[in-house]
Amino acid sequence: MSYLTLLGTGTCQIEHERRASSVLLELDHTPILFDCGHGIVQRLLEVGIQHNQLEHIILSHFHPDHVSDLIPLLQAGAWSQQNPRHVDLNIYGPPGVTRFITSLLDLFGANGLRQPKAYQIHIHEITDNRFSIGKQNFEFLSLPPAGNHGLRFRWHDKTYAITGDSHFHAQEINLLSGVDVGIIDAGHISDQEIIELAIATQARQIICSHLYRQLDSQQLQTQAQHGGYTGTIQIGHDLLSLLL
Repeated sequence: MSYLTLLGTGTCQIEHERRASSVLLELDHTPILFDCGHGIVQRLLEVGIQHNQLEHIILSHFHPDHVSDLIPLLQAGAWSQQNPRHVDLNIYGPPGVTRFITSLLDLFGANGLRQPKAYQIHIHEITDNRFSIGKQNFEFLSLPPAGNHGLRFRWHDKTYAITGDSHFHAQEINLLSGVDVGIIDAGHISDQEIIELAIATQARQIICSHLYRQLDSQQLQTQAQHGGYTGTIQIGHDLLSLLL
């Protein structure tokens, strides 16, 4: 079985009900984490994944609410007495990810966040808009203006896309056009832009995440339908899971 789970649908705001940005993909029992904001290490436990089982992390960009839980995740792998890491960890990201990760490792010292004799941390800097994990191919597309990258992939004849941070522009429309499921940053765009994005892309299902404010899904749906949208708009919540 394969799943997509919204581990965190929040932002830099500290809230009871939402953790910061993260989406977990489980593709044929291979867990892949997209972003790792605050509170996500605990969310992984809630869905039954120990930190040391995770071998692949994709970073959309380097804002703290998308990367801050890398520090406890890496430290637990190096020093946890109950479940230390014994398998290599792969971290993927846009240009700058090598400098970002090596700076963290240098900051905390030689063994602070890793144990090189037990496993390796492999950093993959993505420069050509595409990369693979095993046999699975991903598109990794730039979504200005904050250096963010969105993820797009096909799985069992359906197409999925995740924006991370983004704004309303041609690149985001391109990423989401015709997808079966799109997880969008709804916090940095207005209600009207969400509606226009739905109409322009005709994504079958849009799930609003990265939420700074309350959204009215029925109002968004009704106005989008009046503009010719034929899909569904849904408000995301932490631990919302979809069978892929």
